[in-house]
Amino acid sequence: MDQLSTYFPRIISRELGLTPDSIGPLLDGTHLVAGDIFYETSLSYSDFTIFLNNALDYSQAANLGLRFGRHVMPFAASEVGMAGLAGPNLLEVLRALASFSRLQANYVMIDARLDLDGLRLRGKDLIELGPTRRTQHEVLLFSIQNTVEAILGRPFTEGRYYLAYPEPDYGEEYRDVFHSPCTFNAAQTGADIPRQLLNVLSPFYHETNWQQALLRCAKLMEELKVSQDNVYRKHILSVLRSQNPPLPSIGTVARELHMSERSLTRRLKEEDSSYRQLQNQVLHEWACRYLGESKLSVEAIAAQLGYQDSANFRRAFKRWQGCSPQAYRHNLSIY
Repeated sequence: MDQLSTYFPRIISRELGLTPDSIGPLLDGTHLVAGDIFYETSLSYSDFTIFLNNALDYSQAANLGLRFGRHVMPFAASEVGMAGLAGPNLLEVLRALASFSRLQANYVMIDARLDLDGLRLRGKDLIELGPTRRTQHEVLLFSIQNTVEAILGRPFTEGRYYLAYPEPDYGEEYRDVFHSPCTFNAAQTGADIPRQLLNVLSPFYHETNWQQALLRCAKLMEELKVSQDNVYRKHILSVLRSQNPPLPSIGTVARELHMSERSLTRRLKEEDSSYRQLQNQVLHEWACRYLGESKLSVEAIAAQLGYQDSANFRRAFKRWQGCSPQAYRHNLSIY
């Protein structure tokens, strides 16, 4: 799983006007020859890092990420990604972007969380990216923007982008290439997508391709399980956090992964977790969100979260938080 698509090196080479005959300087220090970039499908992450560093040195362009990132086509880096674009609506497509990016580039994770205002996408570096970090974060934002705009069919202006670094010298260019406002020095790089856009239907929806993408995702998770811990726990949390309550059953999530409930239960048990534990964790997060950010009554919140009886919700919340829902809301109002 440390193999990356040669898609990005090809885009970089094109942006710099390099051909198989002139790409040599970008290959210094790698195990690659020119044909590997233009005719092979993948390269190692270590070779890609050297290639990108060489490209930054060769071009002397600090804004290289902005230059080639705008040309990145949604999900073009793999067959799974291309199929992911076939999801039914923008929410499902962005959930796929988060899941598939983690599965296919295991040095970065995109966390997708649904809240009262919309979908929060945040990237997390799992390894040190060094001098290429800003460039890779810029391309991450383009991946999000280009995906959203492919579904909307127009510029995405209603959201906000976040950059986990200070504004660079060429910061003015961000306002030219990113169509929603940018905030620098954020805790994580990512984007906020307003809730009213999430149900926009995808013009690329194709049920067969979508199901094939989910099946391929399940197979990749099995492969990733060999080299990484808590793969299923992280994936299930991502799925649940990107859903509106009431949260889906374990059977629904297992079917998305083309697994049986028993198999998913076993996988989570191997990671010292359970579906109920993860479900309760996300229900707790939603309960705190509703209590702190809405004026819904406790009874209405309980119903929204899927509780038949508000008394059961109150008991559950006290186990999670150590106080009643009313006390939690009161304490928030004091501060």
